[in-house]
Amino acid sequence: MLPQTEGLRGPGVRSWLEVSDMARLAENVGFDSLWVVDHLLYQLDGEDQPRGVWEAWSFLSALAAITERVELGTLVLAMGWRNPALLAKMADTVDEISGGRLILGLGSGYHRLEYEAFGFPFDYKVSRFEEAIHIFVACCEMARSTIRVPIIPLGTASSNRAVHVLRAADPDWHQHRLTRMQG
Repeated sequence: MLPQTEGLRGPGVRSWLEVSDMARLAENVGFDSLWVVDHLLYQLDGEDQPRGVWEAWSFLSALAAITERVELGTLVLAMGWRNPALLAKMADTVDEISGGRLILGLGSGYHRLEYEAFGFPFDYKVSRFEEAIHIFVACCEMARSTIRVPIIPLGTASSNRAVHVLRAADPDWHQHRLTRMQG
């Protein structure tokens, strides 16, 4: 996972020059994938103040443009503050820029702090996630570029209703392809 904030406890974010050098080095020494997180704010236990994190899609687009082989993944996109049709278009764009190297991880989000700080409702987030997945899948069914979205329950997510929502929406939805949206 590439750093999107400075150190474990430091404020701010690393410079793009430093992170882009890390990405190129990781690719050159044989890493198979690079991963970015999707947070609006992040606050570790023991920190007094939340800190900013680079926006995941801008970050992925830049990484796609400066790397050639390494796969690029999201760990994990919070669909609670994203329009699912626009998300499908953004994923399609990054997948095109990267030459099909995008791995898309989706989730309902879990940091109440982020939801409240930016005015997004935190209640019913799994129901909203379910609706967003159905819209996203509908966009994916208009297929052209393959985006892999493996459903891999990790940690407590294995019992999370959101994982079951993904499976119920379409057991093979990760095999769909996104199409270039018209308009």
